[in-house]
This record gives sequence, C-alpha cells and structure tokens, in this order.
Amino acid sequence: MTEPGRMSARLIAERVRSGAVTPLEVVEQALDAARRLDPVLHFVEELDAEGARRAAQQVDPAGVLAGVPFLIKARTPPESPILHRLVAAGAVPIGWATRARPGAVSLTFGWNGRDYTRNPWDLTRSPGGSTAGGAAAVAAGVVPLATGGDSGGSLRIPASFCGIVGFKGTYGRVPRPGGRGLGGLTTAGVIGADLDDVILATSIASGPHRLDPTSLPPWPTAPNPTASSPTAWDPTAAVGRLRVGYRSTLGEWPADAGVDRVIRERLAVCGVDVVDVRLELAPTDEAWPVLSALDNGRGVDSVAVSRARAVRDHNNTALADLFDEVDVLVTPTTLTVAHGYDQHEESIVTGDPCWIFNVTGHPAVSVPAGLHDGLPVGAQVVAPYGEDHLALAVARHLYAPLPLPSIHPAGGGQVDR
Repeated sequence: MTEPGRMSARLIAERVRSGAVTPLEVVEQALDAARRLDPVLHFVEELDAEGARRAAQQVDPAGVLAGVPFLIKARTPPESPILHRLVAAGAVPIGWATRARPGAVSLTFGWNGRDYTRNPWDLTRSPGGSTAGGAAAVAAGVVPLATGGDSGGSLRIPASFCGIVGFKGTYGRVPRPGGRGLGGLTTAGVIGADLDDVILATSIASGPHRLDPTSLPPWPTAPNPTASSPTAWDPTAAVGRLRVGYRSTLGEWPADAGVDRVIRERLAVCGVDVVDVRLELAPTDEAWPVLSALDNGRGVDSVAVSRARAVRDHNNTALADLFDEVDVLVTPTTLTVAHGYDQHEESIVTGDPCWIFNVTGHPAVSVPAGLHDGLPVGAQVVAPYGEDHLALAVARHLYAPLPLPSIHPAGGGQVDR
C-alpha cells in the first residue's frame, strides 16, 4: 500500500535480510536525501550521521526492521520505550525532526531554530504539527517512518496535511517514559508512508514496560511478526463488512466543502456501509487545556478539573452509544487542507476533529483519502476503546494511494525551488 516510487520499511528490511543491500548503504542513502532536501523543507532539528553509521554497522540483519532508517521527534526522552523497541528490531535513527516552536500560538507548524518546516506538496504550506519534520521527511521519501506523540492530533494532523498515515492507538497502546499523565492525553506512536508499516511499527512498540505500568498488553493479540515472516499477520484480516458513521464536523466549525466531498466520494466506493448517525459531544475547547496543564505539571483550579472530567465522561458515554449503532466513526482529520507555513501566530482550528479523541482516549488513525486543490485530504477513522483493529480495517478501505509530492529525493532540480 505504498505509493509508486517509495520503498516501504518492510521492503527495506526484506532487502537487508536477503543481502541485497546492507544497513549502512540504506542509512547512507537516507542521510544523503536528508542533506539534499532539508535546505528546502527544513525538517531536521539535528542530523546524527556518525551515530547512524555506527548503529547501522551493528544491526542484526535478521531483525524485523533491519536497517530501516527513521527520524525521532525532537525533545523525545532518550529512554522512551518506542525508541528502544524500534532500535531492538533493527531500525536506525538518523536524527531528530522538527516540532512546533515553543510558545507559538498555533502548534500546527515545525521550527528548526532558523526557519519553518515546509510541506513537500507545496513549499508555501505547513506540514502540520507538532510532528512536523517527521511528516515532511516521510512524505518526501527521506525515511519510511518517524516517531511522535499525539496529545491533540500531533500525529494525525501532519499525516493529513502531508498525505501519509498517522496512528494514535488507544490510550496506553504504546508505553511512555513518564507513565500515565494526570490529564491522560498523550499517546506515543509513529507516522509512515505505508499503513502496514505503521501497524507493524506500532505492534513492535506496544506492550507493558517498567517505565509505564499502566500501558496496555502487547498488540495485536496474535503472535508478533518474526524476521522470517514479518507480514504473515494482519490485525484487520478477520474483520467483516463494517458499519461506518460519517460526520463532516464534530464541533462548531464546518469542514471545507472540498474536504468533505473528497471523503464522501471515497466512502461511496470503498466497500463499507455508511450509516447516518447523531452524535452530541460536549465542546473540548475548555477541557483539553486543563488536562494538558495537568499532564505538564501546571497548577489547575479544582473546579476546572471537575468540568474537564465531566466533558470526558459525557463524551465517553456519547461515543459508547454511537458505537452501539456503528462499528467506527469517520471524520475529516482536518477541516481544511494544509494552511500557509507563515500563519504560525494565528489561532487555527483546522485540527478540531482530533483532540476530542485525546480527551477520551479512543484509537484514531488518519489515512489519505484523495486530493483537493492539489493537496492531500486525510480521513480520520475512530473506533471503540481498545478496538484499534476496527479503525485500521476501515482505514485500509479508505486509503487512497497518492502520487509523490513535488519535493522528493528523485525530483532532480525540483528540490532547488
């Protein structure tokens, strides 16, 4: 399910295992692409070429992700379980990718300390955020995977803007170094160009860890993939025809008509049953900042905490009632296509459909559904708590392979624009 011209993480690892290429050769290619494209896209906060080369020379070629290069979201703690588990599977970090500038009004941007990260589909646009650099690099074909965290859409918004996949599992699906936050918003995860790569990387990163005793059991419940058979399992394989509820918006701001049209057209042809649904959710705009403050150790008024908890409880109940009628909910991931990279001091609500499911903890995945005005449109699929495989099953149907963006390693002189 990778677009023409890309190489999936699974195929890279397969080539390494077969001896067709060495981990060092793969890493050198990724480093070269990063050096050529970063002056245009500004997705790197720091490249670690020597560290990547040393790691590549130590890779066990039998690993499930043997030799697969990836980028780490800037300011990710080095003890993060997701990093150690990907590296143990053979993946090689080549550096740290940009995230939103601290203190910015809007967080749907990336900043390398000198310039704002650009979208490889259009250099006047943002790649989203806060996992900005990872999304830009994956979309441009520099690496097949990048790590991130999602507390308000930080995996799904950039995936939508850049035409790739971002998966926020059920809260606790991937363990975090700080354990469960008081507000319970953030889930670690990955962004990738290929849905099956994202599923594989998430399964490798899942499971209990001593730093996060509240993390969920290993996922999926079927045996984990092996080096000799890395794709012999599929958590969506046993899922039959599903009932899908579609909502073009979940709040007071409507989706752009073109975005809505792309997703409706994709739903009409992708082999699912679309059901009209009602869903009355309490607004998230006051609850999320309170829970975020708790997660980040800032003082919060007890009355505000009670109100935030009431919003979470109301929305959890409303979603439970919804999932009695349908198997999954589909929405636009973002209300618009990618906005300008220079709008960072504006209050932008394009990711409004995302943060609701950080407050509740439900699994949600964004996949490309098509193009509007030449820019990617993401479809978000949300499933009941713990039923990540249902969201991914519908995402597999909705996924619309896109052409490569204009900025990519084989783009020749195009990268000099």
